[in-house]
Amino acid sequence: MNYSGLLRAAKTLIIIFLVAFISDARAQKLYQISLNDFKIDTQGIHVTVSEIIDGRKDKNSLGIIHTGLNNKRNFAVFEKPGLSEIEELLKQSGLYSQHNGLSLRITALKISESAMSWKETAKAELNIDFFIRHDGLYYYVNSVFASAEPKALDVTGQQAENIVDVIGKALTIFSKQKNEVNTARAFTRDELQDPSVSLRDPLSMPIMKDKNFKEGYYATFEEFVNNDPSIDIDCKIKFSSPVKTICGDEVTEVPTLFGFSHENKLYILYHHQFFELERKNDTFFFDANPKFSKDSADDLATASAFASMFESQRGNYSAIYMLDIKTGTVKGITGF
Repeated sequence: MNYSGLLRAAKTLIIIFLVAFISDARAQKLYQISLNDFKIDTQGIHVTVSEIIDGRKDKNSLGIIHTGLNNKRNFAVFEKPGLSEIEELLKQSGLYSQHNGLSLRITALKISESAMSWKETAKAELNIDFFIRHDGLYYYVNSVFASAEPKALDVTGQQAENIVDVIGKALTIFSKQKNEVNTARAFTRDELQDPSVSLRDPLSMPIMKDKNFKEGYYATFEEFVNNDPSIDIDCKIKFSSPVKTICGDEVTEVPTLFGFSHENKLYILYHHQFFELERKNDTFFFDANPKFSKDSADDLATASAFASMFESQRGNYSAIYMLDIKTGTVKGITGF
């Protein structure tokens, strides 16, 4: 090869390298989320917050979102570092009290999206541990998991609102439930910043101990772990935003619907579809193959109809997900 041929080859390689580099850089561009323009709806919330402790395993990313016409996957992050966005949100919502509020420990905060040809759904998941601080020590009160699953033509722009929504839901759930201070053990701030410190004990959960599962829909994650569904199994489900249950003539919004139990099998709601949970050791897994669930998000069906779909469509495996029973959040273990 002569000199001009080598030069052309070198230029070609440089162009290929630059195209690959630019494409990769664009693919890795972070999607920033700001909560500056939002306030929490405080109706039903009867608590204030004095501090937020970051106990998350992943402090660098909020999850994966899809951008552009090609639904390119990008990492989502807060515009401000750490959990400053949430602290500012609480302040501008009138829920912050420096000396008289509760201490919140956020152990999981995650957003995700599902982009298909006929719909897009978003999901935000949040787990909070609540503490009372006294003399520099933290006394455990309770834990709450909350989620939101809206659908739209383009759900990415709704993710900031989804985060605000789940924070409001968590504070509302805490305000409504019976809460007692556990004085048996006090924690230091350093301990609570350690993600390995969990306040939920899977071995004590009825869902992990009971051999028989009560029939019905779980309105919340807490109902799931306690094997205590509150919605009749014969009710129909409408995958609207939020999800609704139709029990005879009564239509009820259930924005925190977690899943259901039918014929001693467990199912989880994930991106407006139900998937069967399979327990392996002390963990639940599920295969998020869309073929396992309903094709139309607006169709109505009962638990028995959902369950029958699984029996006729086993064998196609795609993306395996794990349910973190300590936080209620879902994690993909076969990639994004």
